[in-house]
Amino acid sequence: MGSFDPSLGVTQQRSARLDPLVYLTLFPAEALSGLTNTKPASVLGIIGFDGFSESGTDTPYPVLTLPMSSLDEQKLCEVWLSPQPARYGEHQGIRYACNGDILFGCFYLPDQEQDSVEARTYRTYCRILDLIRVSGYTHLIRMWNYLPRINGEYLGLENYQRFCLGRHQAFAEADYVFDRDLPAASAIGTGAEGLRIYFIASRAPGRQIENPRQVSAYRYPLQYGPRSPSFSRATLTEFGGERQLYLSGTASIVGHETLHPEDAAGQLRETLSNIQAVLNELGQSRIKLEELGPDSMLKVYIRHHEHFGIAKRLLAETLNPSCPVIFLQGDICRRDLLLEIEGIIRLPRP
Repeated sequence: MGSFDPSLGVTQQRSARLDPLVYLTLFPAEALSGLTNTKPASVLGIIGFDGFSESGTDTPYPVLTLPMSSLDEQKLCEVWLSPQPARYGEHQGIRYACNGDILFGCFYLPDQEQDSVEARTYRTYCRILDLIRVSGYTHLIRMWNYLPRINGEYLGLENYQRFCLGRHQAFAEADYVFDRDLPAASAIGTGAEGLRIYFIASRAPGRQIENPRQVSAYRYPLQYGPRSPSFSRATLTEFGGERQLYLSGTASIVGHETLHPEDAAGQLRETLSNIQAVLNELGQSRIKLEELGPDSMLKVYIRHHEHFGIAKRLLAETLNPSCPVIFLQGDICRRDLLLEIEGIIRLPRP
């Protein structure tokens, strides 16, 4: 998952190891014209940031722009790739790519007058669940959710709490078992209107991973909203003989309470402890944070720009320099959280 070298073709970016069925590379936004979509590597989708224009990408694969600022100088895009040929389609406004084993999709729903956050979320999730049902990729692995004014409040409930209401209803109506079927996920606030979601689904189920240092999100007490957040702490997958861990948005929470309020450095250290606790749950496949290499990637969301330098320095002291990290400015689901980290981690064979 290392940074893409635009002087090379897509198929030359990978090592000689067997590739998983979906992998991510970070690609300079200005070099996207260097992408090819030929066998054996196919583009499943592109996720852009920082005002990346979708209009110039006349492509069969899905493209989604997130209205979030990159904090590093180099402006990168996520390019999702498959070593197998992909086919493309659209279902109820959701653009998707699939390769026979996994499906990658993205969707943008503009705000509509007199339409609540929970109603928009419910409607969107119902469309996604219908797509994976009719296509046969019936197991959600990872969800990325971006919504406006995540900490905004209406009639006593924050927008994130309303988002959780709609998501929970869609999963409950689809008969999801919450300690087995929930995907890894994150929900981040943006400064622009509209709900933006991208996701990965699979024909085979992943393994839901929880964190012993934290109460499972779907079991949070009522103080956090009438419906608990419906996601797992991580999802472990095995594609093509290779294992990947999709790490949910992880923050400075122990039990169910926020620790180190107003202390960005303290929150980052606690977040890293939580990530390591999840990695420790992997048995023989477990790995230490400092062992993550170029086949892994972490994404860091920071609420206030002034905390970027602290976060970058502390991560540089913790991680192997070969592990790619992307920093974005975004709002976190709780007002007292200053940052959140998610990731995709390629694991050693057991």
